[in-house]
Amino acid sequence: MSQEIVEVKEIGSGGVWVEGIQKSACGSCNARKGCGHASLAELGRPMRLWISTSERLDAGQHVVLDLPDGALAASATTLYGLPLVALIIGAISGQNLGGDTAALVLGGGGLVAGFLLARHLASRNRERWQPRIVSVCERPGF
Repeated sequence: MSQEIVEVKEIGSGGVWVEGIQKSACGSCNARKGCGHASLAELGRPMRLWISTSERLDAGQHVVLDLPDGALAASATTLYGLPLVALIIGAISGQNLGGDTAALVLGGGGLVAGFLLARHLASRNRERWQPRIVSVCERPGF
């Protein structure tokens, strides 16, 4: 698991909005050109996340988040890849069974089925993929 220091931006019912740019891995690996984290860090665009917590925090505080290994890749593959694969399988099956109209219908059906399955898998894995607050930093600037 990787840990990142982020700033609490807003307090909400049942959690907080945090914002930060992941920097921990950006200077330490060789995949900088193909890495989304390095690209975001170069752009200087902050990542904003909703974190469920019962801990009492204030806007402006810094906290340490624990990000589960592989959670981003697993969730992105599930939410984007699964519907796309289901669309392609449905379209190919439809083309083989009955031509363009069947490909359109089965492709659309596959896309909808893929989104429903992705939604089910995402809700089932929500706890495993969710970042958690590990600790509150004593002072900003650490």
